[in-house]
Amino acid sequence: MAGSPDRHDDDGEGAPRWVKVSAAIAIALVVVFVIVHLAGGGMTGHTP
Repeated sequence: MAGSPDRHDDDGEGAPRWVKVSAAIAIALVVVFVIVHLAGGGMTGHTP
């Protein structure tokens, strides 16, 4: 049925879209965190 609520936009394989979006956001945050630390701008106030 075209109007069924369990219909998926993709071919039915793999993770749901919200899982993929959450993973992409998490990976992006990790990449930003690593770039900030490699640039020398992270956690400077935490050292005694």
